[in-house]
Amino acid sequence: MKEELMILKILRQLLKVQTDQLLALLKMLPADLPVKEEEEIWLHTNEVMLIFQKTRKTIYNWRKSGHLRYRVNGGTCYYLKKDVYAIMKKEPGG
Repeated sequence: MKEELMILKILRQLLKVQTDQLLALLKMLPADLPVKEEEEIWLHTNEVMLIFQKTRKTIYNWRKSGHLRYRVNGGTCYYLKKDVYAIMKKEPGG
């Protein structure tokens, strides 16, 4: 049991490091990257949560209020990338 807890702790630390690295890379990208109008790139809820550093509930509220267009595929919600970037431009510091 002690070994399992240690392994779990190590895995959590690795996940945090990877998440921090991903967020640092995302911040390096300009928020106004051109996205072709005909291109429909859809992001998973987890990706949107990471980009905004928001909870699943906040993303859900944005979806329900119409801030984010979405589609459901196999019970999973996906969000249009250009809508995500549009919100990023409006957010302070975005």
